Amino acid sequence: MSGKGYLEQTNLHTEAKWRSALLTYPGNLQEALREAQKDSKKTLFGVAQGVPSPFLTKVYASTRPDFVWFDVEHGMFDRLVLHDVIHAAQHHSEGQTMAIVRVPKEDEISLTTALDAGAAGIIIPHCESKEEVEEFMKKIYYPPLGGRSFSPWVFTPGISDASLYANDAFNMKTSNKHVAVIAQIESVKGIANVDEIASIPGVSALMFGPGDFMADAGLELTLGQPHPTLAAAMESMSKASKKHNVPLFGAAMNLDMIPMLIESGHRAIMVMLDVWGIANTVKANLEKAKGFLST
Repeated sequence: MSGKGYLEQTNLHTEAKWRSALLTYPGNLQEALREAQKDSKKTLFGVAQGVPSPFLTKVYASTRPDFVWFDVEHGMFDRLVLHDVIHAAQHHSEGQTMAIVRVPKEDEISLTTALDAGAAGIIIPHCESKEEVEEFMKKIYYPPLGGRSFSPWVFTPGISDASLYANDAFNMKTSNKHVAVIAQIESVKGIANVDEIASIPGVSALMFGPGDFMADAGLELTLGQPHPTLAAAMESMSKASKKHNVPLFGAAMNLDMIPMLIESGHRAIMVMLDVWGIANTVKANLEKAKGFLST
């Protein structure tokens, strides 16, 4: 042991390239996605969290993923838990992990909570038209980009007014420059309009929802070989991504899928969905344990 103080031992200092001046404000997911789009070796990897537990978020954040995706549309996150898991992700990773939140489309309370807590990305589910996405984006950004309301409870004068940008005492510039909008397309109509949606200035990534798409298209829901209609929809997503230079955001059902996802234009990939991962681990362990009984 050197006996030196923490500040003198730079090897102990966490390098968090995308963090804000304060960990209660969003990391720069916009720029992280732009860099990943330019260089696939900078693809972001993270975990999807559906279990509403700040303790679990702390465990994930300790591994320093690039992001944690919180599914508020289908996960049981109340307002306080959502606030706390976003802070846990950013603080327990020392700024290396950004929070991405999928909010229910008509739930402005969840959206406001996610943004005020410092989410770096907002996933808009069920996007079907350019106009619809543009209208939703106005709720995400402060003026002059949109009409988001400033919360006095995320700002303490003289204490929390540090910013990476000039003339940004309230960190409004930070939010407008950092928060990424991810448009999720998961219907036949949405796929028909994917080219227009991908062309919207300010959309940082596209996400496909295969389950809802298959249901909307009248297809049997399966995890096997994709139906030609589903495969065509996925190809439309990839073409729009490449045409408009907008990365794709998605999940790998298994790690062997990752090269294919990167090839198709994915630059932010969830490598584990926690409920599925935990369930499969428990199932595998139980089956292995029972196997000893037959030996």
